[in-house]
Amino acid sequence: MQNLIKMLEKRGWSKKEILEAVGKIHKAKQLKTPETRFLEKRIYWILLVVIIAANFAISVALIPILMVLKGIFLYSIIMTLGIVFGLLFELVIRSIEHLEKKHHIFIAVLIPLTALANVFVISKISNNLARTLQLKNFQNPILISIIYAASFVLPYIIYRFVLKIEYYVKE
Repeated sequence: MQNLIKMLEKRGWSKKEILEAVGKIHKAKQLKTPETRFLEKRIYWILLVVIIAANFAISVALIPILMVLKGIFLYSIIMTLGIVFGLLFELVIRSIEHLEKKHHIFIAVLIPLTALANVFVISKISNNLARTLQLKNFQNPILISIIYAASFVLPYIIYRFVLKIEYYVKE
């Protein structure tokens, strides 16, 4: 709440307006049902599982693309998918109010590493499948993985370090 109070003070709110707003927020939190509180505490972990599963699904969907395309066309599609999915991820993370700095650090490390590993494995599978089908379109799994993971974290980096938007609750 202290961060909210400081932010409202910076925006020119009067003490009375701030106390009224904080009081309403506190009252709303007290009125939440036990089920809602339970879900709020678990939403972080549920979100992590969903994002990891979605990353895997995107990686699997890349198999035909990896087998057919190469060069700038392939890299631009991978970058676009990474940026779009990274932006969706960023928007979802930003909308969860109760996340603290430690949550953001954990997510910022885990999700890109997972994306990197998923795309690497899928690239290897794609190369093996292309070899089996006697196609001559092989990809560098390391390069593909790095491009996707870098594109995926780009929205987070822009929001956090370029725009310097801090949206987590400070401890």
